[in-house]
Amino acid sequence: MLHRILHTGIHVAVLMALPGAAKAARLNYDIGASVMHSDNINLSQDDPIDETVLAPRLRFTFDHSSSVLETALRGDFQYLDYTGGSYDNDLRGEFAGALDWTMLPERLHFFARDSLSRQSVDSLVAFTPGNQQQINVFEAGPSLYLRFGEAMRSQIDLRYTNSYAEETETLNNDRYNLAARLIRDLSPTDQLSFNLEATQTDYDSISEFYDYKRYDGYFTYNTALSSVTMNIDAGYSELEPRSGESASSPLLRAQIEWQLMPRSKLLANLSYEFADATQDLILRADQPVPPVNPGNPGIGNPDNPDLQIVPDIFKQKRGMLGYEYEGDRLNVLVQPYYEQLRYIRDDSFDQNSYGGQASARYQLRQTWYLNLLLARQQREFIDASRDDRDTTIGAGLEARFSRHWGAQFDYQYRKRDSNVGGQNYTENVVALAFTYFR
Repeated sequence: MLHRILHTGIHVAVLMALPGAAKAARLNYDIGASVMHSDNINLSQDDPIDETVLAPRLRFTFDHSSSVLETALRGDFQYLDYTGGSYDNDLRGEFAGALDWTMLPERLHFFARDSLSRQSVDSLVAFTPGNQQQINVFEAGPSLYLRFGEAMRSQIDLRYTNSYAEETETLNNDRYNLAARLIRDLSPTDQLSFNLEATQTDYDSISEFYDYKRYDGYFTYNTALSSVTMNIDAGYSELEPRSGESASSPLLRAQIEWQLMPRSKLLANLSYEFADATQDLILRADQPVPPVNPGNPGIGNPDNPDLQIVPDIFKQKRGMLGYEYEGDRLNVLVQPYYEQLRYIRDDSFDQNSYGGQASARYQLRQTWYLNLLLARQQREFIDASRDDRDTTIGAGLEARFSRHWGAQFDYQYRKRDSNVGGQNYTENVVALAFTYFR
């Protein structure tokens, strides 16, 4: 795990060492320490263990923008000291970085992005400290642009992606992607493109069983109006596994954002496509961090702890709606969703899941804030006849004593109800953190 954090650090150093990276840069960071107590650190139904965790923490964001380089980095790293000895002390980190380097203006760009996240080793059991692993996904490659007039242009993308899992070695793979795009500007606000993509994925282990080639052809429509933005992909995909029968499916992806009023907007995301764990992690690295996540100390949940870290491809149907309000004192985010996964080779992970999250942040006084979180998820495993219902409730009180110093007290309640024996649990967590802000 330390190896992967160092590997990510090398990527960061490379990104910041490129031409122009030291100019027009904005670096923000905070350094803090927290003490957390859990009454069921092992999330056990019959044998809960009390544990206190001490966790020094470093978080940072780095943004740079110039005519040559666009860079955005964010990281969150902490050392977990389990004072009761229930688990080995550990260093955990999360990182997301993206770079766009203009090598030849309007002709050649170089893109790179890296994502380090925490995921389950086995998503069918509770997400305890002993059931976590670091996964790193690195993607890089050039893009060539050619213009055929004022309204028509083409784009050719070449990408290399490397995935590495700390524990699940069967996920480790290299993939190579070539994409050709023909883009037409319909108006100042509307754009239509035709895309062809070819991807080859080579796994480090069991390659004869899981290696595959994928071909995608689809149209993309983008519009950006004063109150509505839409990005829609529609087409077809074909899979050619190294062993086994080929498969094909329609492809549909849509992201819609509607600004209802100056302070509120509706969000919608729809997808119907082939996907796998690596692709899912790449896409999640681009998603914004939720504005409120109280009760998320040293053993908090990652974005999606139920992601199956396996090399198998799945057909995904997913829909998410969102409502976001940003006021002078109150911020609210509500996100219900539904997802259906059908795996190509191993149907034991086939599942339907649905639920949602609601969070709020309220300014009590000038430097005091109240954070609230409610999340509910239900997973139904088709082949195993298993149902899990997970509930998370969180509340936090945050204070800023000065420009540089602040503190936060959080409470989190987690519960799982399952029809499988031994998988039920409840947990109560309290945490107190002090932080220095740059």
